[in-house]
Amino acid sequence: MSGKKILITGADGMFGSGLMDSLGYEGLVGCGRDFDITDLALVTDRLNQEQPNIIIHTAAYTDVEACEKDADKAYAVNTTGVQNLVDYCVGKEVLFIYVSSTGVYGSHKNGAYIELDAVDPTTVHHKSKYESEKIVQSHLDKYLILRAGWLYGGGRAHSKNFVYKRFLEASGKDKIYSDDSQIGNPTYVIDLIEQIKILIEHQQTGVFNCVNKAVNISRYDYVQKIVELFGIKCKVVVAPEGMFNRVAPVSHNESAINKKLDLLGLNVMGEWSEALSRYVHKLKNEV
Repeated sequence: MSGKKILITGADGMFGSGLMDSLGYEGLVGCGRDFDITDLALVTDRLNQEQPNIIIHTAAYTDVEACEKDADKAYAVNTTGVQNLVDYCVGKEVLFIYVSSTGVYGSHKNGAYIELDAVDPTTVHHKSKYESEKIVQSHLDKYLILRAGWLYGGGRAHSKNFVYKRFLEASGKDKIYSDDSQIGNPTYVIDLIEQIKILIEHQQTGVFNCVNKAVNISRYDYVQKIVELFGIKCKVVVAPEGMFNRVAPVSHNESAINKKLDLLGLNVMGEWSEALSRYVHKLKNEV
């Protein structure tokens, strides 16, 4: 994307660092932990200095349990922080790309959600994300809201590397436990990055589900596949009820279908198990 400057928030996070490494465009500017999105003056000064053509906003307070315990921080980062970025974009030819979550749909369906379904989030985290979606939609014309789910990727050392943590947990054990009470779409950050490139290049705007394809896949299924792909002799057992007590009233169903991408013929996000296989192969080469 010649001549365009793209600013990425959360550039030192799992997804943001993946964008910095793999987006493949010139003119990338990364803003990491020192870029406090809750500080309006700092945000305004930095954006006025950089004058980006595209902002990809990945920075967020993502700990669902912690958000429930500290709602003020959740809304400060996930909602006010977005408002500060959006304020800069108003009246400018800036494409604002906001990474949201399929968790915003809530718990009113048993099957996969599409973009036309009602939104009724059940946790503070997802409520704060949805409030941000509303800010983006009400203030801007040029935006992409991408509802992703169960993102994984990055290097072994990343603190939120769910896949590698399961490898470590299962290594040397006869069995581990995993919860089967929630379904969703394990989604590889590299596949999401490729989807973002397609949306930018086709000048799309609006709200899109962006997940790898998964049908009735539970956390248990996900963990079992991780252990299988690593070739570990460890049995994954369905956790008894109450073993993983959570403060946050998470939905039993965060699964989604990329309906709008399918209708446009732009869906490049494949099967979850194939994507996970590619990622585990990559991790094995790092071990």
